[in-house]
Amino acid sequence: MSIPCAGSLSAPRTLRSPLWRAASSAPMRVSFAGGGSDLPGIARQDGGRVVGAAIDLRVRVIVEPFDRGWVRLELAARGEGRAEPHPTEGAGAAGGGRVLLRRRADPPRDDVAFRLIEATLSAAGVGDGVALRVESETSPGAGLGGSASVAVAALFALRASIGEAVAPEDLAREAVAIERERLCNACGAQDQVFAAFGGLLDLAFDAGGCSGVRPLAIGCPDLVPALSAGLLLVDTEVRRVSGEVLDRMDSGSACDAKGELVAAAGEVARGFELGSLSLVLSGMRRGAAAKVRLSRAASAIALSLERRLEGLGVEVLRVCGAGGGGHILVWAPAERHARILEALGPSLVRRPALGAPGVRLDGG
Repeated sequence: MSIPCAGSLSAPRTLRSPLWRAASSAPMRVSFAGGGSDLPGIARQDGGRVVGAAIDLRVRVIVEPFDRGWVRLELAARGEGRAEPHPTEGAGAAGGGRVLLRRRADPPRDDVAFRLIEATLSAAGVGDGVALRVESETSPGAGLGGSASVAVAALFALRASIGEAVAPEDLAREAVAIERERLCNACGAQDQVFAAFGGLLDLAFDAGGCSGVRPLAIGCPDLVPALSAGLLLVDTEVRRVSGEVLDRMDSGSACDAKGELVAAAGEVARGFELGSLSLVLSGMRRGAAAKVRLSRAASAIALSLERRLEGLGVEVLRVCGAGGGGHILVWAPAERHARILEALGPSLVRRPALGAPGVRLDGG
């Protein structure tokens, strides 16, 4: 299945209003190898490949009818429950979130916190009498594809609120176009595909976007539980804009590393197919080394963490996303986790479940 990304946004529509409430959620992701080869400037040279999984950290979006002539946007505070409506524009919602209230005819506000959902409203053509709330288990810039999950979940909920069905490939295509064309962000295309499709995927890329989506062939049913049991996601507490990190990368280094990124993804995919955990981990290590070659500066926090954990039996340690902060993926046998967690001290550590379902409608 091909998901072209360039020039793919439809013409502006007459603004519509939600007919009813719709809630959706989309997963975040971890890539095992190949991340970076999906960037358009790299993928156009002989293609890119990413192997990874959607994880059980999800973004939830609720769309509801609101007063005609008005638009209300809300970003819920991490870990907070549902906030009560607040009448004032820009004020904090109950629980510490943020609210933007504007008239329909007002131009979208160029507030960095709301730019993505403003662009998503515009792309969906839903922009009158609408309230949209985003709830996430992590804050922006976490390196787990959260902005793509927001765009995919918001598009899905907005379309559902006006009675439109949309296929996963179309959601991924539109979400990529929103970030690249409307927001002018340097970004790859893997995050949107994982958010839309979910599961464990082997993705191919070319200059036009994602040129192939296929579920990973898994040769042994015990492999995924064994891989998942050893995974730790370490929160660096450093948040960054991935596009800014990518803009600072040296294009020559990126092209030099590209062949290793793709080869590492192939090694991981082969490991899954053969049911070989050791081959999967070998490919992940190869991919981690290629990410360092891609940008040593963006990998600085991971390299520092690697030194802290030296001698504790860590077998894989790599940046998630573009690097420069966010989360670090660590793999070690479960019996070594206690010492690793002790060395990490107060750091927030998550244990992700692999193969989460893609975007879906949620109740409640």
